[in-house]
Amino acid sequence: MRLSQTKSDFEESIAKHIELLGHQGLGVTELRVFKPRPQVAYVDNINDAVRLVQEMVGYAHGVYIGAQPRPLRLFDKAPNRWVKATPKPKSNCACDNDIEYITACFWDIDVVSTARMDGHPASEEELLESLDAAYLLFGQTGLALTSTICLSGNGHYVLTPIVPVEVDNKEIAHKFRVCCQQVAMEASGCYSVVKFDPVFNLSRIMRLMGTLNLKGIPIENRPRRRANFVTKPVKSKSMALHHMILNTEVPSIQNNFAPFAREIKCDLQKIEKCDFIRWCRNYPDQVTEPLWFALATNLARLEGGPELFHVISSLDKYRYYYEPSQMLIERILKCEYGAVSCENIKSSGFCCRKLGNCQAKAPMFLTYLFSIWKR
Repeated sequence: MRLSQTKSDFEESIAKHIELLGHQGLGVTELRVFKPRPQVAYVDNINDAVRLVQEMVGYAHGVYIGAQPRPLRLFDKAPNRWVKATPKPKSNCACDNDIEYITACFWDIDVVSTARMDGHPASEEELLESLDAAYLLFGQTGLALTSTICLSGNGHYVLTPIVPVEVDNKEIAHKFRVCCQQVAMEASGCYSVVKFDPVFNLSRIMRLMGTLNLKGIPIENRPRRRANFVTKPVKSKSMALHHMILNTEVPSIQNNFAPFAREIKCDLQKIEKCDFIRWCRNYPDQVTEPLWFALATNLARLEGGPELFHVISSLDKYRYYYEPSQMLIERILKCEYGAVSCENIKSSGFCCRKLGNCQAKAPMFLTYLFSIWKR
């Protein structure tokens, strides 16, 4: 995979990606970088977007783009220029409540492996696994003929422009998340080593095509790669996916779980390093009822955790049903059950090889960034 790229290729990839997302006339586009310093920019035209990305070449570890258009009012916070990203409560980055239109859906597909968990880029063999899963998703109802497969550098995206859906109430956001989750679950059951990112929030960002992915420590046969299009970009907008979102049936949003209903901001990727989580993925038919309950308690409160619980549970094709799985999550929140600890997981039948050497007292605490949550 070549890392070099001509200026025209670079600019064309950025322009095609922005055009696919369909933001024009519905708002502005958000660009983000995280390392070595978090920065944000809002752009209202492709030329400035290309210029801003070029400014980050050789400096930032990666450039990301908001999948959905951002409201015009955010433009003044970083008008066609990079500014320092500030945290809440005065954040200048878009949040879920800011999103007014859904113009695209995308699914992030990676391979779960020891080398990836150790912080190395994907191998060519692993990329073939995620590409195979991407092609399966690529042909599903609502995505066929309107989707594009992209290489993210360490995995693949399936990106589908849709006829815009106006986000005029909270239920639309809920429908969007559930619809995307259901599409992912339908494909994820066919693979044991492939992981579909379960987070489908409205303000989600994705790696910008044409830019270099510097995530991970490169070693032999695991080089860094440039994000790019695998299939020819398709600009056609899916009307089928538009209707699928609007017609998705979702359970009523419960408001009586406070404070536990509030999702805990975390780095959900870190929980994939847990031996217990990986074992549940790899051996779903061996997960007993007590261990399934332990899995649910460790994921229920995390941002994106309930979706990940459904994804992992659905790998057991014979026992999984959405309704009882969702009811378990809601019962855990309502009854304020704590996360089942590693010690109790061991007593339920799973022995972790890291027990005693791991700082986290329960799998969910691996996702936290603060030492207060450790032993």
